[in-house]
Amino acid sequence: MAQQSDPDVPYRYMLEIGGVSTARFNEVQGLKSTSSYQAVREGGNNFFEVSMVNPNKFEDLVIKKGFYSAGSEFYKWIRQLHVKTKKIERVDMQLVMLNDKYDEVGRFSIYKAFPVEYEGPGFNSTAKDITFEQIKIHYDFFEYHPGSALAGVLDAAYSALSNATGLG
Repeated sequence: MAQQSDPDVPYRYMLEIGGVSTARFNEVQGLKSTSSYQAVREGGNNFFEVSMVNPNKFEDLVIKKGFYSAGSEFYKWIRQLHVKTKKIERVDMQLVMLNDKYDEVGRFSIYKAFPVEYEGPGFNSTAKDITFEQIKIHYDFFEYHPGSALAGVLDAAYSALSNATGLG
């Protein structure tokens, strides 16, 4: 039996887990961070309130109309949704944005992510390009790194070094 190759479809985004490309897709939503604040009155100050910033809240990441192979790590990770006896693994992943020549133009580092919802494709005999319609992924926070994968790694290393030395 001949081995089937991945379809050649113009996916513009991909997810990397552990440095390995695991899924490609056409649409992404949910890269949203919201800050809130709480007004606090200080004793003896009747003129104004002080605003204390609360921690950010992040929306679920929603990836749509994508492809992954059944042998991929992404499939195995998503499969954990259906196995109630297995603990869902939280992973750090990269959402990579590609241009029309499939060169990387930037990436988001998504931290402590885990799948919360899977929607399979509608079955259409003329459709050959998707293995999922929508996957919802919850995560703790994200960071943006412009440019290539190397630029993202260098930016993250510089940030870690700056925080460790107190220069940043």
